Amino acid sequence: MADCDGFFGQLWYFSANMATPLTRRVQPSLQFLFGQYVPRCKHRVDKQFDYHVLQYLDGGAVTLTIGADHFQMQGRWFWSSYPGPRIRFHAATPDLSWVHRYLAFRGPLLRRWQDEGLFPLRPQPLAADADYGERFDQLLQLALRSDRWGQSRAILLLELILTELAEARTRPQQAAAWLQPVLAQMQAMGAMTDQDHLAAEAGLPPRTFRRKFTAAVGVSPRQYQIDCRIDHAKQMLGATELPIKTIAQSLGYQDVSFFTRQFRQVTGVAPAAYRRSREGA
Repeated sequence: MADCDGFFGQLWYFSANMATPLTRRVQPSLQFLFGQYVPRCKHRVDKQFDYHVLQYLDGGAVTLTIGADHFQMQGRWFWSSYPGPRIRFHAATPDLSWVHRYLAFRGPLLRRWQDEGLFPLRPQPLAADADYGERFDQLLQLALRSDRWGQSRAILLLELILTELAEARTRPQQAAAWLQPVLAQMQAMGAMTDQDHLAAEAGLPPRTFRRKFTAAVGVSPRQYQIDCRIDHAKQMLGATELPIKTIAQSLGYQDVSFFTRQFRQVTGVAPAAYRRSREGA
């Protein structure tokens, strides 16, 4: 990683700097690993993660790649890093740095968050009046505390932020009247729908449709359809005993291996592991 300026650029390791092991200090549902506030961040990250991270862009611009998906983010965005796909991000030209906050963690609570669609978090832009800077700093301070109550409050605040972001994703822009029926159609369909057909239904040229959809929802039409497709798969894995191959075929996948890779990329776990986690729910 490149240099980070200022006192706030120092990395807070929540376990390594404490005499008491972290696993004995925190609730077993979630373990905080480290976090950071970097006002002039120049990080260049290119790795496969073995832990989970909530990332917050609070100014500047970032280029992000998750597996085969690419995102250009500017202003205020949330996204997550998680086991599975290779994840790369860095400052976008012409910006040399950005305002970056993040918190890393792991633990069994993530299974419930995955089931509820709270985490992993797809790249999500914030409304113009939404500012999570102070609350994220509070989250970092609470996660740094070694007492039981600080850790408990950090978990609650983290889940509250994730829940607010999930709620915001269900409220498309009211001005985009064409968007509501398109989203409803995409959510109802298990298989992929031709984007030119969706554009025609919205009364927009294909290129304009893709641009406006991405600006309004925060992800491309293709990625949104993939996310909806995987949501259908999660429901079937949890509610039925159908073989994974049958589920994949019912959603339009010709190759069960490709389905497994795509499911892991979106959720962070393989379909079989997801089904096992639901058996005890």
